[in-house]
Amino acid sequence: MCAPTTGVLVNLDQKLRQLKKAAQPRDPDCELEQTLEYLRRLEQPSGPRPLPAQRAAKGIEEYVEGELARNDWGEYFLARQAFPFGRPYGKLRIGDISTADLTPLNLLFPDAALPAPSRLVFLDTETTGLAGGTGTCAFLIGIGTVEGMQFVVRQFFLRDYPEEKAVLRALAEVLESSDGLVTYNGKTFDVPLLETRYALARLKSPFARLLHFDALHPARRLWKLRLESCRLTDLESAVLGIGREGDVPGSEIPGIYFDYLRTGDARGLQPVFYHNALDIMSLAALTVELARAIGDAGTSTLASPVDLFSLSRIFETAGSREQSVATCQRALSGGLPEQIEARALRQLAAQHKRQGKHELAVEIWLELTQRPSALALEAFEELAIHYEHHRRDPKSALDFTLAALERLRGHPSPLPLAARFAHRLERLQRKSARLQSAVKLPIT
Repeated sequence: MCAPTTGVLVNLDQKLRQLKKAAQPRDPDCELEQTLEYLRRLEQPSGPRPLPAQRAAKGIEEYVEGELARNDWGEYFLARQAFPFGRPYGKLRIGDISTADLTPLNLLFPDAALPAPSRLVFLDTETTGLAGGTGTCAFLIGIGTVEGMQFVVRQFFLRDYPEEKAVLRALAEVLESSDGLVTYNGKTFDVPLLETRYALARLKSPFARLLHFDALHPARRLWKLRLESCRLTDLESAVLGIGREGDVPGSEIPGIYFDYLRTGDARGLQPVFYHNALDIMSLAALTVELARAIGDAGTSTLASPVDLFSLSRIFETAGSREQSVATCQRALSGGLPEQIEARALRQLAAQHKRQGKHELAVEIWLELTQRPSALALEAFEELAIHYEHHRRDPKSALDFTLAALERLRGHPSPLPLAARFAHRLERLQRKSARLQSAVKLPIT
């Protein structure tokens, strides 16, 4: 994925087909020093300073297929690649992005509806730092859109900082034809960063009117329980069936850009363009997978019972209780690890309780009390509540409370539940005493 040493131009479509050697590792701790070095050079009164592309014998156009574009605010470099719908991408094809039914994702938008794929823009940025703030700049802004029978990736590149205003304006113009935005952690990082850059450039931000779908959050809710890491590259491998070999790590990308600014040599930027393009295409494919998983309730999309349980929690949060119960039951039938199975049983019991199916809930709570899981104590409490308030049987409620306190005696540290059980014990003992007294009163 790195630029060939011969300097031959390779477009993004070729790079997606052909693996290249990654850039040499860089120390991310050098980022601050590189920034300071660049600023020191700016302060030197050496007359008009040419752009890196003008200083170097081989600028970005030698390594990435694109063109110099211009608008009222100046020049910038624009790379554009169109990928045909028949092109495979992991277990999908590019055309699946265009034809995907994204309406199941509306479950995540209580007051809105996600636009059709043709009205969406998939966005990812590469920046001069990962911490954000006014000192961080997005030097490469990539977007993907469905256009006709192709998926088009556009990448707006700053050959130097003075081109930022032109890039921001060009991005805003492209976004005018879209109604929705899809990102991965964009609500936390990409969009706030870009909005700051628009404000500093005294330009109107184009994001306010766009419905924003941040795929990171539902992806975490669906796959984190099984995969732990939900970085986009990890989901590529586990969910989409794509393996990145020799990809440049995101932490090294700021250093690569600073090297380019320092030397004017753009060869190290080729893998950055590839990295950004792959992020955009994976983001689009992952959005399709999320919609499929929710739309068919995981019956054909999700093979793992753990993922099915996670999907049931998504349905529960969204208020789709019947789907949540059915999906949770399928997860339990498929076989779950012991700790996750206990959590699924607790959730199912809570759903039965809300639906008024108390006897089904009691069966599950009794099952949980036999397990070493900490959820057994919650089950004891639910049983005590059920028998005291629903069944009007304080004696049984007292028995479950005493059993819970006996279990708590073996616990190495006090739990908040202990105080509640102690309070409940005192109240139930008073109730039981009053009932016994009432039974012993002579009939007159």
